[in-house]
Amino acid sequence: MIAKTIDTDTVNGNIDLRDLAGRYTELRRESALSLAGPCPRCGGDDRFYVQQNFFACRQCHPSTGDAIEFIMWINNCSFLDAIASLTSATQTHAAAPQRRQAHQRAEQSYEWRRDASERSRRAQWRLADDASAHDARAYLIGRGLVPETWRAFRLGYWSTATLPATWDADKKTFSHPQQPALTIPWYDSSGVCHLGYRFLAGHTYTDVTGRQRTAKKSSLYGGDKHGRLYGDHALDGNIERLSTLLLCEGELNACSIWQASRGTHLDVLSLGSESATITPAIIQRAGRYATVLVWFDREEAAQSAMAVLPGAYGIKSPYGRDANDLLCSGHLGGFLAGHRQLAAIDDHQRRRLESDLAAGCDEWAR
Repeated sequence: MIAKTIDTDTVNGNIDLRDLAGRYTELRRESALSLAGPCPRCGGDDRFYVQQNFFACRQCHPSTGDAIEFIMWINNCSFLDAIASLTSATQTHAAAPQRRQAHQRAEQSYEWRRDASERSRRAQWRLADDASAHDARAYLIGRGLVPETWRAFRLGYWSTATLPATWDADKKTFSHPQQPALTIPWYDSSGVCHLGYRFLAGHTYTDVTGRQRTAKKSSLYGGDKHGRLYGDHALDGNIERLSTLLLCEGELNACSIWQASRGTHLDVLSLGSESATITPAIIQRAGRYATVLVWFDREEAAQSAMAVLPGAYGIKSPYGRDANDLLCSGHLGGFLAGHRQLAAIDDHQRRRLESDLAAGCDEWAR
């Protein structure tokens, strides 16, 4: 009787499946309407894809489904439980701005920030001085990143990072052993707002729901990153109207670009993933820079970013090689200088670039 009174079209119509699916897997933009990425149930790389009102997985869910079916599929729950979950989420989304702000303030409470900051501080110390962090230091050096960069971005090491969905609340234990990982803190004006883990190796495992997963990163202190940029705490204090901003994806890519362009009046900030939203606040901030570059692995993602950032110059990863790949091969500095030259649209910008690059030479000569 209850099920007959439910307007499923209204429930589905109030949900953007791209936002919903993004809570369960890391998605990247495939087109103006579609996102793709690892399947949250069977893994892979890009077999899962989603648009505003449907999803599918080429391996384990080849037929398209709506938001209700997605919740039933991902949580292995009943139709009514899925409806209740989506209705609750819709009501939360539609709440007044004051209510959303109150929730965010509660999530980012003093205690939350204190604990996240303390864990980040301890992790930084371990990476720098603890013998147990030898593998983490070797991992970063193998990625071409030097200790100065670790310190600038406040990277750390944690030996017992929790893989996603491995805590069994009934048994009060983990279904899969905790793993060593880097800690990657995000900051806002009040301090740490998100603390992510990047595991030293990828892990394929079965989570507490019996679902097969593959994880390279996770977070314990998963504060809200929406509308925020990674890397503010490492900026060199350049004058924005005389400098270049480069927006990229991936925290270690931001670290790599910072390291290769040190002293050349280039500020690098990361959106985290290419599926992250470029908010009005980010657009306003980018507008303060003399030149804006956007660098994503795929050309379509760069084009989407350029569409909302007037005058931005787009960079595509060459042959699928991202910034960290180029850093490891010794080509990142030249690659960046070349694209900054291509982005200069007049003699004034070209002269400014020559001065910026010369300043970088002086920086490295010291």
